[in-house]
Amino acid sequence: MSFNMALATELDSVSYVKIAIGGVILSIIVSVSTAVYTGLYFVGKYRELTHKNRSDKPFANGFSMGTLLRVLLEGLSLDSFFKIMTETCRNRLYTVVKLPYKHDLWLVGHPAIVKEIFGPGTSKNWVRATKDESIESLTFEKPDPKLANRAMLYTGSDSGWKHTRVALTPFFYNKDFTSVDKDMDRVICEHIDLAVSENGGNVELLNMTLTITIDLVLQLLYGTVLKGDDFKNLVKSLAGYITPGSPSLYDGTLDLPGGASCFDYHRKVGAEIGRNAKPGTLASIICASAIPEDLKDENLAFFLEALTPAFASFWAICHALTDKTGEMAKQIKNDPIFRQQCIKESLRMYPPVPSLFPRIAQKDMEIPNPLYDERKTPTARSWFGSIPVEERKTIKIKKGIRAFVIPSVLHYDERFWFNPESFMPERWEKDPFLLEMKNTAATAIFEKRKTVNYGGLLSTATEKIKSKSRLNFLEEISKFFAGNKTSSNIRNFMFGHDHETFMADASYDNLAVRTGPDVMELQPWCYMPMGLGMHACLGRRLALRMVDAILYNFLDNEVTFYNGMVPSMFATKTHYERVQGIDCVYYMPADPAYITVNPRKSLSFKDKANMRVSVVDYVELRKSGIKSKKLTDLLAEAMLADDSDDSSDDEE
Repeated sequence: MSFNMALATELDSVSYVKIAIGGVILSIIVSVSTAVYTGLYFVGKYRELTHKNRSDKPFANGFSMGTLLRVLLEGLSLDSFFKIMTETCRNRLYTVVKLPYKHDLWLVGHPAIVKEIFGPGTSKNWVRATKDESIESLTFEKPDPKLANRAMLYTGSDSGWKHTRVALTPFFYNKDFTSVDKDMDRVICEHIDLAVSENGGNVELLNMTLTITIDLVLQLLYGTVLKGDDFKNLVKSLAGYITPGSPSLYDGTLDLPGGASCFDYHRKVGAEIGRNAKPGTLASIICASAIPEDLKDENLAFFLEALTPAFASFWAICHALTDKTGEMAKQIKNDPIFRQQCIKESLRMYPPVPSLFPRIAQKDMEIPNPLYDERKTPTARSWFGSIPVEERKTIKIKKGIRAFVIPSVLHYDERFWFNPESFMPERWEKDPFLLEMKNTAATAIFEKRKTVNYGGLLSTATEKIKSKSRLNFLEEISKFFAGNKTSSNIRNFMFGHDHETFMADASYDNLAVRTGPDVMELQPWCYMPMGLGMHACLGRRLALRMVDAILYNFLDNEVTFYNGMVPSMFATKTHYERVQGIDCVYYMPADPAYITVNPRKSLSFKDKANMRVSVVDYVELRKSGIKSKKLTDLLAEAMLADDSDDSSDDEE
């Protein structure tokens, strides 16, 4: 009996061992299979996310894990959002980012929503976030009170901003800036002469444009000339301040007097030179104004940071030089109107700021969905049974959401721009002046002479739309694309029925959007290089004159790329690879551009001032006295009114 028990125990032990081994083997098989299938799933997802036809795929509106996964794969940054959103236009409305214990963040991708936020009839439903509110929206860190800045750009729409706006508007709107053209030419040429004498004219372009812009700001807005180390230290402090992610801020290489930070140093300089500014300058107006005393120093420092011309002129010069024949550079130099077209196109491709300050919804709202089409068959519901955003009749906006508008996303929207990746100043041939869009009686007539009608459509298509109703037109093309999904299309045998069906649907959707009845109305809301609404750039008239002056004088000095080599960012890189948006106040060039400038042929500014007439708005056009049939025709066609713009829709 004991033998039988021992045998039974031994058999049981063997059985347990076999079971254990079987369990281990089964676990290994299950684990390997799970790993393989998981790997295949993620590989498939990655291929889907990086597919060459991704731009034709429908955009994932609202909250999308796939979009966030792509951002993580690309690297969590504003650059990644910019790249991913500009790559896909089809059905794009907005992306939602959800952070714990935060209001939802919307990254706006359609001009209809931009119009809702900034339009004259609806902007009252939104308030501009302060700098601190913007930081808190994106991070879990509390803003450093030592870096608090109450200058007009950073305080939303509070009383301090209103005081500053009232005090400074007359200077920027009414001053005749043609009076400073010769001063601008002189300052720019002094820096060019210095580059020629010290470095043989071989320099990095952004170094030049940034240094020149800071000097122009000092002399034109403060009536001050800084020399030697004082000027160099200010340039270093401002360069560091506008690039918060700069390694120099942490390794001590800036070496500013007294060990001051970039923020403290340039604020100290702004207050010192501002309090001693010449009468009639912007700084003297700030000091003599009713702006509260505690805000005066803040705003005196803020205008030192107004460096948009440095970046706008950088991109305009680079694109002028990419024409191998040199004809574009000659035309830009000799034709002030074409020069404005090039500046306007540069600002489209490289808007100065990465993102507008977010707007905060003040109440629950519901707006019409610009993509809703009642004729389309609804798609299958998601796992959670929700209706896709683009198939809802309205878009619901909850109180408290933060809406971010990234200008570049709209500036590269292929639904509204033809070939947005290309530098095409000719797209502005009938619309060359950046500041012409004003709420005057002339606006309605001006709207009729748009250049960029129907993004990506030939004139033959637009004529066809005019000759028949749009619904009949869409019905006709719907039948055509349906026919291309059948076996009679030889491409079905070559590339597969699924692929051809997908591309036919994408083509129909794109054509339907580009011929929408509101396309022309929405186009102005796709272009915002100087901001929108009542917080748009207050100094844009002067800023554009500076850009015009820098561009002209560099071309007048026969600037070329160093040794004739076009920088790689223009030879091999896409638009989103050329800019550095993360940890920068401005959209900066990611790579250097080395140039050579030549000595001036003439030391006289008399002839130069007559040639370099800055046509940044129609007031100065009339005062300039340019004798140009083209210019006269444009002015007559536009029926431009006097510059009496006191609209509350202009900004700082």
